[in-house]
Amino acid sequence: MGSLPVPSVQALVAATGGDDAAAEAVTSDGDGDGEAQIPIIDHQRLLLELDHGGEESARLHRACQDWGFFQLVNHSVPDDVVESMKANIQQFFQLPAETKKRFAQEQGQLEGYGQLFVVSEDQKLDWADMLFLYTQPPEMRNTKFWPDQPATFRSALDRYSGAVKDVSDSLLATMAKNLGLKREAIADKCIRGMQKVRINYYPPCAQAEKVVGLSPHSDANLLTLVLQVNHVQGLQIKRNGSWLPVKPVSGAFVVNIGDMFEVLTNGRYRSIEHRAVVHPKEERLSIAAFQFPNIDTMIGPLKEMTGHEDDAYKTLDLESFMKIFFATKLEGKNFLEQMKLN
Repeated sequence: MGSLPVPSVQALVAATGGDDAAAEAVTSDGDGDGEAQIPIIDHQRLLLELDHGGEESARLHRACQDWGFFQLVNHSVPDDVVESMKANIQQFFQLPAETKKRFAQEQGQLEGYGQLFVVSEDQKLDWADMLFLYTQPPEMRNTKFWPDQPATFRSALDRYSGAVKDVSDSLLATMAKNLGLKREAIADKCIRGMQKVRINYYPPCAQAEKVVGLSPHSDANLLTLVLQVNHVQGLQIKRNGSWLPVKPVSGAFVVNIGDMFEVLTNGRYRSIEHRAVVHPKEERLSIAAFQFPNIDTMIGPLKEMTGHEDDAYKTLDLESFMKIFFATKLEGKNFLEQMKLN
């Protein structure tokens, strides 16, 4: 697993008392009940409906309300940009451990190669390596953590991150309209919106049922767009008390609502708990782009969303919001519980 301090399977089992970390109830991924897969949304149709609404916009609204997850097909990120990003990710994780260590996280910092959500020395770590980078706006980038091997990694990520932000901005505009808001109600908060990416490498594990690749959690940000890099599946969402495996459509983004969006909408759109499981024989790779509002944004229920309702969540500045999130052990939606007023 390279240079990271990931414990052995035996240590993980001992730390959990021998319980199967990934063996909770998993929903069948067949097609029997119509609930088998998250909704699929066509991005080009959404763009055609942006000014006047339509069937695809209504389908997106239902997906956000009922699922909190959807797959976005026919999007505007060019195929060559996607394929270049995938190839560079695969090549990076094939590099020797010593080479990858050049981009390692520094003490107390999130950026770089390593692991997130390490809040104590004795916690069970996720079965994964990751590369976490600030990508938008460009002036936030710390290029010493941006790999210069493979040689095209930086240019590939630059093109990819910009194209993904454009997709995210268009989705947020449609989602605002679907909620009865003016487009600028959310768009104005994202003019210089931040984007951070987490590139994930989940090694195979012979006792895959004993470990988890990424602990159950919801995302802190507004919107997350995940691209599957290779053919191995592993993303699961919490649905009706069980884990539902997601089957990514080739080339699609798996998109989910984040905690900030739940807070801004006063719970109208909710973030959903999800996790990553590992494969016993094959590695899995993915890249998640986390979309955030401008750095000076206050995170709290929008007045346009509350009307005569009481605010269900606290209002915090973005920095305070994120400090609490990263100081909290990654465990379900426990972070968002701290944001609730009642």
